[in-house]
Amino acid sequence: MLSDDTAPPPFALLDDPLAYILAAHLRQRAVCVVLRRFATERVASRAEADRMTAYLTGDLCLHHEDEDLDLYPMLRRRALPADGLGITLARLGEEHRQGAAMADIIVEALSAKPADDTVHIDIAPGEAMQAYAASEMRHLALENGVVLALARIRLTRPDLKAISRGMKLRRGVEGA
Repeated sequence: MLSDDTAPPPFALLDDPLAYILAAHLRQRAVCVVLRRFATERVASRAEADRMTAYLTGDLCLHHEDEDLDLYPMLRRRALPADGLGITLARLGEEHRQGAAMADIIVEALSAKPADDTVHIDIAPGEAMQAYAASEMRHLALENGVVLALARIRLTRPDLKAISRGMKLRRGVEGA
């Protein structure tokens, strides 16, 4: 059964966008654990499959937009040449696109036979789930260990307010 670890971060965290992004990363890690379990057991309950599908087609897309449209560009402007972030941010953006392609395969598998209470996972989608989870875990380690660490140092209060505003607008949250 799914834990609260896969629930979205509270909207109140949007006032602190780096904290919200970190919470979203913790959620992604929990989602990876669930997908690995699906792949290993080769079965998922309909409720779990639907929740993972909703995450992969909704909240994950919002999260990638938070990074690709707000965090990364702002950090590119503030980073020092010595930070060497250009290549790292380009790589992370490309990984977002590659992850989206893998997520499509996973969503297709989890959406099969929507009337069934149990979703049976074939070998190929199970392998895609394992590969996606492994890739995401490496991706999150780089984002948390390098990108968010530098963001805490380089971004100004106005930068963080602008990022927060973009994240709130994307979610239709009042007070953006």
